[in-house]
Amino acid sequence: MLVLAAMAAPAAAHGILLASTPKAGETVPLGLRVLDLRFNARIEPRLSKLRLDGPSEQDVPLREEPAASAYPGRLAATPPPLEPGIYTVRWQILTGDGHLSRGRFSFQVGGRQ
Repeated sequence: MLVLAAMAAPAAAHGILLASTPKAGETVPLGLRVLDLRFNARIEPRLSKLRLDGPSEQDVPLREEPAASAYPGRLAATPPPLEPGIYTVRWQILTGDGHLSRGRFSFQVGGRQ
């Protein structure tokens, strides 16, 4: 009976993106101040990455948000001023239980502030 109970224990889950600012598919005005991603598990910030590709698929430099460490499931960065166009966020996280997860989504920057 003990063996069955041990086998029924839930398996560790991979990190899942719960929410983001901006949201996937969203159109945001000029002046986006932060990329903010929240996950369902504690992440290892030094082993997790956030990347932003611009409309011409160029890498957009990001500055890490130090406040992100206050929430163990958060990855955040500040982009430079963004031109209108479609941007792709690429993320990779290592969760506290050792699972590697990655994903991507796009959003659009509009022409108004």
